[in-house]
Amino acid sequence: MRNFIRVLSCKGEVLVFGGLLRDIALYGGDSFNSDIDLVVDCSPAVLFDFFEAMSQLGRKNNFGGYRVKVGGWSIDVWPIKKTWAFASGYVPYVDRRSLLLTTITNWDAIAYSFKDGALISRDDYIESLTRKELDVILVENPNRQGAFLRVLKLIFDKRVEVLLPRAVAYLKSEFERFSPDELFVLQKKAFGKVYFSLADIIFFQKEISLLERDLFGAPIFLKGGNLGIEFQ
Repeated sequence: MRNFIRVLSCKGEVLVFGGLLRDIALYGGDSFNSDIDLVVDCSPAVLFDFFEAMSQLGRKNNFGGYRVKVGGWSIDVWPIKKTWAFASGYVPYVDRRSLLLTTITNWDAIAYSFKDGALISRDDYIESLTRKELDVILVENPNRQGAFLRVLKLIFDKRVEVLLPRAVAYLKSEFERFSPDELFVLQKKAFGKVYFSLADIIFFQKEISLLERDLFGAPIFLKGGNLGIEFQ
C-alpha cells in the first residue's frame, strides 16, 4: 500500500478520505475492513495513463474512477475534480477542503494528505464523534439506495447516539422511498453481513415516522443494539 501511494503521488497530491479515517478515529486502524477511497490532484488524462501503464493492476469503476487491489485492500481512485459531487455540479470545487462537502455524513467528512501530512476536517469533527452525533451533509447521490444502506449501517454498527435535524429529515425521506423488507435483504448483498434484523429496521422506521422533522429532544431506542438515540 505504501509503495502504491508513493508511486501514485508522482502524478499529484494523493488524499485518503472517508471511512478509513473515521474508523481509525473511532476504534484504531485494526478495526477497518472496507474499501479505501483515494483522490489525486491531477487531470483525468494523467490518471488514465497511469492505470493504462498498469493494466493488470486496476479497472474502471462505475463513476469515472479506478478500482484496484493492493496488498489485500480494495481501493477506489479518482482525479479529485471528477469526484461525483464535483463533476455533477452539486458541490463547487475550490480546493482540497471542498472534499468535506461531498460525503453523505459528517462522520466521513475527513481527509488526509500524503503530500504534507495534513489532516483536513471541520474543527468539531472529533467532538462530533465523541458525542456520537450523526448529521447528513450531501443528500444527492448517484445510488440513493446504496447511500441509505450505508447510513443505516453506520447507525446500527458504529454506535450512533444522536441524530441531528438534517439526519432525521433524511431518514424520514428515504424510508418513504425504500421499504424495511428490501433494505433488510439488500444489506446482505451490499455488505455480505447482517447489521440489522428485519424486526430492527421495521422498529426503527416506525420510530422515525413518529417524529416531526423539527422535533427536538425525543429519545429513541434501536432494537437489537440497545442504543439510545437522541434527537436534537
